[in-house]
Amino acid sequence: MNVTTRISIMLIGCTFFCWGIQSAFAQTVSEIKGGKEFYWGEGIGKTSANAEKEALSMLINQISVTVENKFSLLSEQLTDNNKAKFTQKVNDVVNTYSNATLKNTEKMEWEEKDVVHILCYIKRSEVSKIFAEREGKIKDFIATAIKAEENLQIADALKYYYWALLLLQSHPDGNTITYAHNGAEPKLAVFLPQQINAVFAKLDFRVIGKQTEPNITLYNLAILYNKQPVSNCEYSVYDGRNWSPLSAAKDGKGVAELLGEDATLHKKISVRVEYEFGDEWKTDKEVNDILSKVEGVPFKKAKIDVAMNKVPDFKAVDDSEPIDTKPIDTDVAVATANKSAPTTNTSVEVDAKSATATNTSATVAAPAKNVLKVDGTGYLPLLKRVETAISTKNYESARECFTAEGYTVFQKLIQYGKAVIIAKPDYVFMQFDDGVLARSLSMRFSFSNRRTFVENVVFDIDMAAGKIRSLSFALTDKACKDIISHDKWTEYSRVSIINFIENYQTAYALKRLDYLQSIFSDNALIITGKVLRTVTAVENQYQQAPKIQFNRQSKSQYMRNLQKCFQNNEYVNLKFTDVSIKKGAKGGEIYGIQMQQDYFSSSYGDTGYLFVLVDVNKPNEPIIHVRAWQPEKDPDFGLYDIYHF
Repeated sequence: MNVTTRISIMLIGCTFFCWGIQSAFAQTVSEIKGGKEFYWGEGIGKTSANAEKEALSMLINQISVTVENKFSLLSEQLTDNNKAKFTQKVNDVVNTYSNATLKNTEKMEWEEKDVVHILCYIKRSEVSKIFAEREGKIKDFIATAIKAEENLQIADALKYYYWALLLLQSHPDGNTITYAHNGAEPKLAVFLPQQINAVFAKLDFRVIGKQTEPNITLYNLAILYNKQPVSNCEYSVYDGRNWSPLSAAKDGKGVAELLGEDATLHKKISVRVEYEFGDEWKTDKEVNDILSKVEGVPFKKAKIDVAMNKVPDFKAVDDSEPIDTKPIDTDVAVATANKSAPTTNTSVEVDAKSATATNTSATVAAPAKNVLKVDGTGYLPLLKRVETAISTKNYESARECFTAEGYTVFQKLIQYGKAVIIAKPDYVFMQFDDGVLARSLSMRFSFSNRRTFVENVVFDIDMAAGKIRSLSFALTDKACKDIISHDKWTEYSRVSIINFIENYQTAYALKRLDYLQSIFSDNALIITGKVLRTVTAVENQYQQAPKIQFNRQSKSQYMRNLQKCFQNNEYVNLKFTDVSIKKGAKGGEIYGIQMQQDYFSSSYGDTGYLFVLVDVNKPNEPIIHVRAWQPEKDPDFGLYDIYHF
């Protein structure tokens, strides 16, 4: 056999081999298209990207046609029985599963005559799994809502009940999915609206006082749920012209502003309780995608008319009482410590008749090392002068009440929105190390967009100097209860943790970059979630995107980004709930603190989970070794915990 013959045989063999591959390839494509095991879509384009986009669109459409008849909840939204509209709506809704579909989709790509062909296909069983995943998410939302409701976190409860209802409309079996609850297993299509309406029915808004400002009347509200002060609740008020931006209540206290100084013209206050939380939709990709695809569900019971019967005037400062401007006697102030061990009391007592709201949050049992509940009568003149300065807006008059650093913090406080005292304080005084904590003064802070927050301000008084050295926003009563419940630790340890968290959240609100720099270790492990596409506010870099990437930042990087965040936002506000704490096995007072964090700013808001590993061996000089934020529980490891570091 000569060389020419061998080459001819090789070429013929190669041709048959390639033909065999193409034949097998064609057969595979044919089997996928002709069988019943797969959903598929084929796209043709000049580029792979264009071809794949067309293939995925066809794939989604094929899935939509197959499951269309099962979307009974969507069909109920259409009043004109328009088949084309219904088909389009189903297709739009199924498109919200596209990110999940992409994870399970396989593809084949080939070229014919310089044109790219792509076949995207997925097993029908995999699509069922995707629907099952969404059902799981719906039920996770419901479990979160039920827990929030039990904890009087009404804003969170309504949010997750409503989001579950939205997602339910996007599920082909939405009309038949059930949920085990209190020994029964109702259908969610009935259960969720009932739960939401039941929350509205148990809310009780009471007007407990009023005060006038130029052109407006400010009404103080007590907000109860099942006769207990709410931990949180968000609402709008009709001011006579428009619905106001959201106001955030805290520990049963809220405010309402109505136009005009003549209160006789105000016959009622119309409140609309927030349940949609549209500003936070973008924090959850699935919820955000569903938004424009399904009809929102209106709840008439969200609107509550609050009667005003003999509302007493409230004055933050009684003009008839002289203000003592003499220096306080610190020896008298700390001499009287309770000899009996007072019990922990974290309730808010609301008396509509006397128009008082008393907050005794985080009163810690004594005696314990350097933690004593004390008679703080001697400190009242000091605090009274500060209250007067706030009410009269003559802030300079209170300068002598503060240390130099304390007055700097006070200035940041009064610059944090428009500050108004909304309740007469009934302080609880607690000696902690070399200072006395006075808890607390209820204040409302409002901003240019009329967003409003209620905060209970805690004063940290230097015993030796007899002056206020710092201020902080108190945790909610529920968060304090969570911490106080760890009775295997000393009161000293628990107060140290409360003190740290309160100072931490306040540092963000008052933009105390210097304080935050001082408490983060130079070698701190800082993990932030960020979007693959964009980077925004450092504290919460998660926005609409198919994926979250967790990045480690150095302390200097984090502080630079945080500084930009502070500069670009009129306000930042953090709220912590569901506090879980574990103590390190060694190192003394080292704790892993896990919290749900609600983040608000003038440009962004979200909910996520924060983990902090902190050394509080020196309570006044805490050191953060780890700070990790994540938008939701990771399917593999859940939430960051002390055991991960």
